[in-house]
Amino acid sequence: MNLEINTIHNQFYIILGNYIKARINDTGDASDVLQEVFIKINENLGSLTDESKLKSWIFTITRNSIIDYYRKNSNHKKSELTECMMQKIMHETDFDNTESLDCCLIKFIERLPEDYRDIIMDSEIHGIKQKDLTEKYNLAYPSIRSRVQRGRSKLKEMLLDCCSIELDRRGNVMNVTSKKSCSGGKC
Repeated sequence: MNLEINTIHNQFYIILGNYIKARINDTGDASDVLQEVFIKINENLGSLTDESKLKSWIFTITRNSIIDYYRKNSNHKKSELTECMMQKIMHETDFDNTESLDCCLIKFIERLPEDYRDIIMDSEIHGIKQKDLTEKYNLAYPSIRSRVQRGRSKLKEMLLDCCSIELDRRGNVMNVTSKKSCSGGKC
């Protein structure tokens, strides 16, 4: 098998990061879990016998790592939410919805005006902090913050024009479907 951890990292980093962040609200904890996932992938890559099952194997590692996170933290903050989240995660079978939503978002971001496109891609998809973007784009922090807010607003408008988005009680995306009137492509 010719799988390399760098290739896997490049292919799955954003997808896994977004999947984990959608299930763990604390950004620092989500980053820690993501790092643990890649450590487990690296340590156990030799045990994967069928390369065609890579995606489901990675999903299983990710799902189990999130469950471990909730179990480990449930001692400190036992709540119905923790139990509910663990049950939801245990019944998920794949991260196809997250992956397709990421793909959909990227297509919409690419259609944003140039002033917003790269900044939104960096802040929302790559997770770069707005303060760090000030150096990259040589703009003042209020300008970056304003462009991110306007870009998000334009992105939301584009998404709502083109897609029906179903949210849960907490505002998490549960389902996205294209509207027939959408000319921008499939969600």
